[in-house]
Amino acid sequence: METITEFERIAAAHWRGTEEEWLGGWLLRAAEGFTGRANSGLPLGDPGLPLDEALEALTRWYRARGLPPMIAVPLPLEDGPPDWSALGALDDQLTRRGWLTRPGPAFVMVADPVPAVPAAGQPAGAPPATLPPGAGFRADPVPDEAWLAAYHYRGQDGQPPVMRTVLTSAADQVFLSVRDGAAVLAIARLSFAAGWAGITAVEVAPQYRRAGLGGALTREAFAQAAARGIHRVFLQVEVTNAPARALYERGGFRYSHRYHYRIAPQEPPVPG
Repeated sequence: METITEFERIAAAHWRGTEEEWLGGWLLRAAEGFTGRANSGLPLGDPGLPLDEALEALTRWYRARGLPPMIAVPLPLEDGPPDWSALGALDDQLTRRGWLTRPGPAFVMVADPVPAVPAAGQPAGAPPATLPPGAGFRADPVPDEAWLAAYHYRGQDGQPPVMRTVLTSAADQVFLSVRDGAAVLAIARLSFAAGWAGITAVEVAPQYRRAGLGGALTREAFAQAAARGIHRVFLQVEVTNAPARALYERGGFRYSHRYHYRIAPQEPPVPG
Protein backbone atom coordinates (compact mmCIF):
# COMPACT_ATOMS: atom_id res chain seq x y z
CA MET A 1 0.00 0.00 0.00
CA GLU A 2 1.22 3.47 -0.84
CA THR A 3 2.38 5.84 1.87
CA ILE A 4 0.15 8.80 2.62
CA THR A 5 2.11 11.19 0.40
CA GLU A 6 2.30 8.64 -2.44
CA PHE A 7 -1.44 8.15 -2.25
CA GLU A 8 -2.15 11.89 -2.09
CA ARG A 9 -0.10 12.36 -5.26
CA ILE A 10 -2.39 9.82 -6.95
CA ALA A 11 -5.56 11.41 -5.55
CA ALA A 12 -4.44 14.83 -6.80
CA ALA A 13 -4.70 13.51 -10.36
CA HIS A 14 -8.41 12.76 -9.85
CA TRP A 15 -9.59 16.26 -8.89
CA ARG A 16 -7.34 18.95 -10.32
CA GLY A 17 -7.03 22.68 -10.28
CA THR A 18 -7.31 24.65 -13.49
CA GLU A 19 -3.90 26.07 -12.57
CA GLU A 20 -1.16 23.92 -11.09
CA GLU A 21 2.42 24.78 -10.27
CA TRP A 22 5.14 23.00 -8.30
CA LEU A 23 7.03 24.67 -5.47
CA GLY A 24 9.69 22.03 -5.01
CA GLY A 25 7.69 19.07 -3.72
CA TRP A 26 4.57 21.13 -2.94
CA LEU A 27 1.77 21.14 -5.51
CA LEU A 28 -0.01 24.50 -5.74
CA ARG A 29 -3.54 24.26 -7.17
CA ALA A 30 -6.11 26.92 -8.02
CA ALA A 31 -9.56 26.81 -9.62
CA GLU A 32 -11.26 30.13 -8.89
CA GLY A 33 -12.10 29.00 -5.36
CA PHE A 34 -14.25 25.99 -6.34
CA THR A 35 -13.56 23.25 -3.73
CA GLY A 36 -10.76 23.02 -1.22
CA ARG A 37 -8.98 20.21 -3.04
CA ALA A 38 -8.60 22.30 -6.20
CA ASN A 39 -7.56 25.47 -4.34
CA SER A 40 -4.92 24.42 -1.84
CA GLY A 41 -1.26 23.58 -1.67
CA LEU A 42 -0.48 19.90 -1.19
CA PRO A 43 2.82 19.06 0.57
CA LEU A 44 4.15 15.99 -1.20
CA GLY A 45 7.82 16.52 -0.40
CA ASP A 46 10.42 19.13 0.39
CA PRO A 47 9.44 22.57 -0.99
CA GLY A 48 13.09 23.28 -1.76
CA LEU A 49 13.09 26.36 0.48
CA PRO A 50 13.21 26.99 4.21
CA LEU A 51 9.70 26.68 5.58
CA ASP A 52 9.11 30.40 6.14
CA GLU A 53 10.22 31.22 2.60
CA ALA A 54 8.05 28.42 1.20
CA LEU A 55 5.02 29.72 3.10
CA GLU A 56 5.68 33.23 1.85
CA ALA A 57 5.91 31.98 -1.75
CA LEU A 58 2.71 29.95 -1.38
CA THR A 59 0.93 32.92 0.20
CA ARG A 60 1.95 35.24 -2.66
CA TRP A 61 0.82 32.67 -5.26
CA TYR A 62 -2.68 32.36 -3.84
CA ARG A 63 -3.18 36.03 -3.02
CA ALA A 64 -2.14 36.91 -6.57
CA ARG A 65 -5.17 34.87 -7.67
CA GLY A 66 -7.54 36.43 -5.15
CA LEU A 67 -7.67 33.24 -3.09
CA PRO A 68 -6.98 32.61 0.60
CA PRO A 69 -3.64 30.85 1.02
CA MET A 70 -4.51 27.31 2.07
CA ILE A 71 -2.63 24.04 2.57
CA ALA A 72 -4.19 20.57 2.61
CA VAL A 73 -2.37 18.63 5.31
CA PRO A 74 -2.74 14.83 5.06
CA LEU A 75 -2.14 13.00 8.34
CA PRO A 76 -2.25 9.39 9.53
CA LEU A 77 -5.15 8.09 11.53
CA GLU A 78 -2.67 7.90 14.40
CA ASP A 79 1.11 8.17 14.82
CA GLY A 80 3.14 5.53 13.07
CA PRO A 81 3.37 5.57 9.22
CA PRO A 82 6.78 6.32 7.68
CA ASP A 83 5.87 9.86 6.62
CA TRP A 84 4.30 10.82 9.97
CA SER A 85 7.31 12.80 11.17
CA ALA A 86 7.37 15.19 8.19
CA LEU A 87 3.61 15.67 7.96
CA GLY A 88 3.11 15.98 11.68
CA ALA A 89 6.00 18.39 11.99
CA LEU A 90 4.60 20.56 9.21
CA ASP A 91 1.19 20.69 10.84
CA ASP A 92 2.79 21.62 14.15
CA GLN A 93 4.83 24.38 12.52
CA LEU A 94 1.72 25.79 10.83
CA THR A 95 0.03 25.91 14.23
CA ARG A 96 3.01 27.81 15.65
CA ARG A 97 2.77 30.31 12.80
CA GLY A 98 -0.92 31.00 13.34
CA TRP A 99 -2.34 29.08 10.37
CA LEU A 100 -5.95 28.28 11.21
CA THR A 101 -7.67 24.93 10.77
CA ARG A 102 -10.65 25.16 8.42
CA PRO A 103 -13.81 23.35 9.58
CA GLY A 104 -14.62 20.05 7.88
CA PRO A 105 -11.73 17.60 8.34
CA ALA A 106 -12.13 14.47 6.26
CA PHE A 107 -11.19 10.81 6.17
CA VAL A 108 -9.80 9.10 3.09
CA MET A 109 -11.34 5.65 2.69
CA VAL A 110 -10.22 2.90 0.32
CA ALA A 111 -11.62 -0.35 -1.02
CA ASP A 112 -8.54 -2.28 -2.09
CA PRO A 113 -9.51 -4.56 -3.67
CA VAL A 114 -13.13 -3.72 -4.30
CA PRO A 115 -15.78 -6.39 -3.70
CA ALA A 116 -16.05 -8.57 -6.80
CA VAL A 117 -18.60 -7.45 -9.39
CA PRO A 118 -19.05 -9.34 -12.65
CA ALA A 119 -20.48 -6.56 -14.81
CA ALA A 120 -21.70 -3.01 -14.61
CA GLY A 121 -25.10 -2.91 -13.00
CA GLN A 122 -24.92 -6.51 -11.72
CA PRO A 123 -22.96 -6.50 -8.43
CA ALA A 124 -22.00 -9.77 -6.77
CA GLY A 125 -21.35 -10.32 -3.08
CA ALA A 126 -24.03 -7.80 -2.12
CA PRO A 127 -27.80 -7.71 -2.37
CA PRO A 128 -29.02 -6.50 -5.79
CA ALA A 129 -29.61 -2.78 -5.94
CA THR A 130 -33.23 -1.99 -5.22
CA LEU A 131 -34.19 1.01 -7.28
CA PRO A 132 -37.57 2.73 -7.27
CA PRO A 133 -39.97 1.38 -9.91
CA GLY A 134 -39.09 2.76 -13.32
CA ALA A 135 -35.62 3.95 -12.27
CA GLY A 136 -32.33 2.75 -13.73
CA PHE A 137 -28.61 3.47 -13.85
CA ARG A 138 -27.00 5.74 -16.40
CA ALA A 139 -23.31 6.40 -17.08
CA ASP A 140 -22.12 9.32 -19.23
CA PRO A 141 -18.60 10.49 -20.17
CA VAL A 142 -19.54 14.12 -19.47
CA PRO A 143 -22.18 15.55 -17.16
CA ASP A 144 -25.37 16.73 -18.83
CA GLU A 145 -27.46 19.64 -17.55
CA ALA A 146 -29.67 17.36 -15.47
CA TRP A 147 -26.66 15.83 -13.70
CA LEU A 148 -25.17 19.25 -13.04
CA ALA A 149 -28.47 20.56 -11.70
CA ALA A 150 -28.51 17.72 -9.16
CA TYR A 151 -25.01 18.55 -7.87
CA HIS A 152 -24.81 21.02 -4.98
CA TYR A 153 -21.27 21.40 -3.68
CA ARG A 154 -21.56 21.79 0.11
CA GLY A 155 -25.27 22.39 -0.36
CA GLN A 156 -24.73 25.46 -2.53
CA ASP A 157 -27.00 26.32 -5.44
CA GLY A 158 -25.62 27.63 -8.70
CA GLN A 159 -22.97 26.39 -11.09
CA PRO A 160 -19.75 28.41 -11.24
CA PRO A 161 -18.32 28.27 -14.78
CA VAL A 162 -15.16 26.56 -13.55
CA MET A 163 -17.16 23.65 -12.10
CA ARG A 164 -17.37 21.70 -15.37
CA THR A 165 -13.63 22.02 -15.89
CA VAL A 166 -12.83 20.66 -12.43
CA LEU A 167 -15.36 17.83 -12.74
CA THR A 168 -13.73 16.69 -15.99
CA SER A 169 -10.12 17.27 -14.88
CA ALA A 170 -9.03 13.64 -14.43
CA ALA A 171 -7.50 11.57 -17.21
CA ASP A 172 -10.91 9.90 -17.52
CA GLN A 173 -14.18 9.96 -15.62
CA VAL A 174 -17.76 8.76 -15.87
CA PHE A 175 -20.82 10.48 -14.45
CA LEU A 176 -23.19 8.02 -12.85
CA SER A 177 -26.83 8.67 -12.08
CA VAL A 178 -30.04 6.95 -11.10
CA ARG A 179 -32.88 8.29 -13.23
CA ASP A 180 -36.57 7.84 -13.64
CA GLY A 181 -37.24 9.32 -17.06
CA ALA A 182 -36.04 12.92 -16.92
CA ALA A 183 -35.87 12.95 -13.12
CA VAL A 184 -32.41 12.54 -11.53
CA LEU A 185 -32.69 10.65 -8.25
CA ALA A 186 -29.00 10.35 -7.36
CA ILE A 187 -25.58 11.11 -8.84
CA ALA A 188 -21.89 10.30 -8.42
CA ARG A 189 -18.69 11.03 -10.30
CA LEU A 190 -16.21 8.19 -10.84
CA SER A 191 -12.71 9.22 -11.94
CA PHE A 192 -9.83 7.07 -13.19
CA ALA A 193 -6.12 7.80 -12.86
CA ALA A 194 -2.92 6.03 -11.80
CA GLY A 195 -4.59 2.63 -11.38
CA TRP A 196 -7.26 3.90 -8.98
CA ALA A 197 -10.89 4.93 -9.29
CA GLY A 198 -12.18 7.78 -7.15
CA ILE A 199 -15.77 8.40 -6.08
CA THR A 200 -16.74 12.05 -5.66
CA ALA A 201 -19.78 14.32 -5.99
CA VAL A 202 -22.22 11.84 -4.46
CA GLU A 203 -25.66 13.30 -3.94
CA VAL A 204 -29.12 11.81 -3.49
CA ALA A 205 -32.29 13.85 -4.01
CA PRO A 206 -33.84 14.66 -0.60
CA GLN A 207 -37.02 12.64 -1.19
CA TYR A 208 -34.98 9.49 -1.98
CA ARG A 209 -32.50 9.57 0.89
CA ARG A 210 -32.27 6.51 3.15
CA ALA A 211 -33.75 4.43 0.34
CA GLY A 212 -30.55 2.57 -0.55
CA LEU A 213 -29.54 4.68 -3.55
CA GLY A 214 -26.16 5.60 -2.04
CA GLY A 215 -25.26 1.94 -1.68
CA ALA A 216 -26.60 1.16 -5.14
CA LEU A 217 -24.43 3.90 -6.66
CA THR A 218 -21.38 2.62 -4.78
CA ARG A 219 -21.86 -0.90 -6.14
CA GLU A 220 -22.40 0.49 -9.63
CA ALA A 221 -19.15 2.45 -9.26
CA PHE A 222 -17.36 -0.79 -8.31
CA ALA A 223 -18.81 -2.45 -11.40
CA GLN A 224 -17.82 0.42 -13.69
CA ALA A 225 -14.28 0.37 -12.28
CA ALA A 226 -14.01 -3.42 -12.64
CA ALA A 227 -15.15 -3.17 -16.25
CA ARG A 228 -12.04 -1.02 -16.83
CA GLY A 229 -9.79 -3.46 -15.02
CA ILE A 230 -9.50 -1.23 -11.93
CA HIS A 231 -9.98 -2.87 -8.54
CA ARG A 232 -8.89 -0.09 -6.17
CA VAL A 233 -11.35 2.68 -5.27
CA PHE A 234 -11.03 5.60 -2.87
CA LEU A 235 -13.21 8.42 -1.63
CA GLN A 236 -13.12 11.29 0.86
CA VAL A 237 -15.81 11.79 3.48
CA GLU A 238 -16.14 14.43 6.17
CA VAL A 239 -15.37 13.20 9.66
CA THR A 240 -18.75 14.41 10.93
CA ASN A 241 -20.77 12.68 8.19
CA ALA A 242 -21.61 9.57 10.21
CA PRO A 243 -24.35 8.25 7.86
CA ALA A 244 -22.05 8.35 4.83
CA ARG A 245 -19.19 6.78 6.76
CA ALA A 246 -21.45 3.94 7.89
CA LEU A 247 -22.63 3.44 4.31
CA TYR A 248 -19.09 3.16 2.99
CA GLU A 249 -17.98 0.90 5.82
CA ARG A 250 -20.81 -1.48 4.91
CA GLY A 251 -19.79 -1.20 1.27
CA GLY A 252 -16.29 -2.55 1.89
CA PHE A 253 -14.27 0.62 2.48
CA ARG A 254 -11.69 0.99 5.25
CA TYR A 255 -9.99 4.08 6.61
CA SER A 256 -6.63 5.01 5.11
CA HIS A 257 -5.78 8.43 6.58
CA ARG A 258 -7.25 11.86 7.22
CA TYR A 259 -6.64 15.44 6.18
CA HIS A 260 -7.60 18.98 7.05
CA TYR A 261 -6.97 22.41 5.60
CA ARG A 262 -4.81 25.13 7.10
CA ILE A 263 -5.57 28.74 6.15
CA ALA A 264 -2.97 31.48 6.41
CA PRO A 265 -3.39 34.21 9.00
CA GLN A 266 -4.30 37.65 7.71
CA GLU A 267 -0.76 38.85 8.19
CA PRO A 268 2.29 37.12 6.65
CA PRO A 269 3.56 34.10 8.64
CA VAL A 270 5.78 34.99 11.57
CA PRO A 271 8.92 32.85 11.97
CA GLY A 272 9.05 30.80 15.13
